[in-house]
Amino acid sequence: MAGKTAERILITSLELFNRHGEAGVTSVDIAMELDISPGNLYYHFKGKDVIVAALFDMYRQQLNRILTAPGESLDLEEFFYFLYLMLECSALFRFFYRNPSDLVEKYPELAKGLRALNKAKLDNIRRLLGDFQQSGQLALDSDDLPQLVELVGLILSQGPDYSLLMGQTLDNEQFIHQGLSHIYFLLKPHINTDKISLDGLQAAIAKAPHTQVSTLPWRTTA
Repeated sequence: MAGKTAERILITSLELFNRHGEAGVTSVDIAMELDISPGNLYYHFKGKDVIVAALFDMYRQQLNRILTAPGESLDLEEFFYFLYLMLECSALFRFFYRNPSDLVEKYPELAKGLRALNKAKLDNIRRLLGDFQQSGQLALDSDDLPQLVELVGLILSQGPDYSLLMGQTLDNEQFIHQGLSHIYFLLKPHINTDKISLDGLQAAIAKAPHTQVSTLPWRTTA
């Protein structure tokens, strides 16, 4: 029973943080949403910082499974599905990308973990884009790759914050679609393929947030 209560606390906290931002939710808010006493909440988690840390551990574990999944090589469609999986995971924990600079200042222990995750994302993207450059699937000058990787990193980490600044509130589908669309727009001038394939890729990206994960194409040798 205690384990189920702790799980309910984490699920409810995640929903509230995603909806209102971590700063807009107190431990009392979480207890009230669950219809339990603050003392009961404190029995399971000794403060909101412990809840945030537990949610980050969940996010890190899920994202690390995705980051270790790709095989040695992917095609462009599979690359965008890889991005989809990363964005889907981040969308589930999207409060980490809502005012992230404020969050890491409030919880300094998160800073190292978030930096490590972002580095792992960019290392994968750098490797895969480099493969596309070598194979001719992307037409890139020698100086283009580092800039593209940096811009993809900005989209993945700062895109949601920019939307909030512009008065938009993102749900999971919007979070995913926005990230995929922006990265596609960034890479499109460099994609070296026929128009039919390019149109097919664009159509797949447009419907990706509405598609069940199990029905999307994916190949892995992991």
